[in-house]
Amino acid sequence: MQDPIQRHPTRDEQLDVLVSTLADMVPQGGRVLDLGCGTGYVNWMLLQRRGDLHLTGLDFKPESLAEAATALAPWKDQVTLAEADLMQAEPLAAATGTYDAAFTALVFHDLTDEAKQAAIRATADRLKPGGTFLVYDRVRLTEGPCFPMQQAIWNRIERIHGVAMRSADDFAGYEADLASNNRPARLADYFAWLPEAGFSTQLLHLHGNVMLMGGVKA
Repeated sequence: MQDPIQRHPTRDEQLDVLVSTLADMVPQGGRVLDLGCGTGYVNWMLLQRRGDLHLTGLDFKPESLAEAATALAPWKDQVTLAEADLMQAEPLAAATGTYDAAFTALVFHDLTDEAKQAAIRATADRLKPGGTFLVYDRVRLTEGPCFPMQQAIWNRIERIHGVAMRSADDFAGYEADLASNNRPARLADYFAWLPEAGFSTQLLHLHGNVMLMGGVKA
C-alpha cells in the first residue's frame, strides 16, 4: 500500500516512530483506536508488524472508509471501520468498548481547539488505565522573531530530501496561509490539554513543525 500523503518528506520517519511505539506498547491481541483513519495506511503499517491486533478506524468520509476496507481486507476479522465526525459533540460515539491504545495522524489540525479537547477527553474515557495515546500533527508556529530559524529548517529539508515541506516569505505570510480548516495547535496547548484529560505527556518527535506527542493514561 502506498502512502496517500507523499508531500511531507519526513513523514516516513515520523510514521515509523508512531507505529514502532504502538507495536512495542500494545499487549498481545490488544485493541487500538484510530481517530481519522482515512484510507487505512497507518493501520496497514501497524498490522504488517502486529498482525495480532484488533483495530477500530473512524473517519467522516465514506469513500475513505471504503478504500480502507479494501486495503485492510487481509485482516477483515480484526478491523472495524465506522463513520464518525470528530467535530461533533460526541466525537467517539462510534467507538465502543475500551482500548489499549489510540492514535491520530494529521487530523487534529482540521479541528477547532474545542473539538481537539473533546476528542482528547473522549479518548481518555475509552482507554484502559496505562493506555497509550499518540498524536501526530502539525504544530502552530507562534514566535515571529524565530521564524527565520524555521525557514532554515524547511530549507534544509528541501535540500536533503529534494522536496519542500512548506514555505513562506515571512511570519505574516505563514499566518495568512493558515486557512479556516487548517488550525494547528501550539505545543503548549497539547501540554495543557493532555494532562487535563488524565495523561502523563511527553514530546516524542519533532521535525520542522510536525510533532508526535505521546500520552499514557493514569
